Amino acid sequence: MSNIIGSITGCGIWPLLVGAIIGLILGFIIWGRKSHVGDLTSEGEGQLRAEADSLRARVNELEGETGELKGKLSEASADATSDVAASGDDDETYALEWRNRYLAARVKYLEGRISETPKAAAKKKPAAKKPAAKKPAAKKKAPAKKVVKKAAPKKAAPAKKVVAKKAVAKKAPAKKTVVKKAPAKKAPAKKAVSPNAKYLAEVRKYDAKASAKVVDNIVKYCGIALRSRDSSLVACSDEKELNTVATGFCTKKLGMKKGQKELVKDVCGQMKGQRFKNRVTFYYLCAKSARKMTVFK
Repeated sequence: MSNIIGSITGCGIWPLLVGAIIGLILGFIIWGRKSHVGDLTSEGEGQLRAEADSLRARVNELEGETGELKGKLSEASADATSDVAASGDDDETYALEWRNRYLAARVKYLEGRISETPKAAAKKKPAAKKPAAKKPAAKKKAPAKKVVKKAAPKKAAPAKKVVAKKAVAKKAPAKKTVVKKAPAKKAPAKKAVSPNAKYLAEVRKYDAKASAKVVDNIVKYCGIALRSRDSSLVACSDEKELNTVATGFCTKKLGMKKGQKELVKDVCGQMKGQRFKNRVTFYYLCAKSARKMTVFK
């Protein structure tokens, strides 16, 4: 045993043991203890912050992508409205198709009303009178027995005076006067209201002498653009909308070669007091200002 201890001390192992102990203590102080902030360690907090930064970056990327998609959608809607405004023949066919459906439904309704009027005008038949109940015949009384007395001797009866009766003249029966009832007057048929009456009323706010035929032709030209509320209105604050009207209507339909944008801005000034500018009224004022009303006559 003494030999072993002597060999250990002789080889200089004590400095190594002391160094190992000191290293363990320093390692425990540096790496063993972790600083806590609240319920999280400093390392966990750093990881959470890194994840939050990555999520914020991802959110920013997604917002940028949604902005691009919104821009593409707005461009597509503007192209669709321009195509709708430019396609005059297709719009006329659609408008004629819907007008025919409306007229067919109106004819069915009027036929139904006509078939109902004879039934309402027919007089009610008087109820048949019930025959009066016959009263039971009274029972006949038995004839009383006659008492026969002996007749006394008859005296000569005095002569009866014959008095001539005057013939009573019969009165002729009075003739019944039949009063004829005056025929009932038929109510005047209601006038059919034009489906484009509301557009004509809007146009006549700016031109009291506006022609109904011109307004009908403008409605046919607009076609399916009048079905939805957004496409039936013209937004003067949108430059794309104004360019669409200038190129699609003023150039292609009215045949203008210059001054289209100035014309559109002038009409916007005329309708400045109206918040929602109807497309039919806007096109009418464009045609009137450009002196191209013959296009729709």
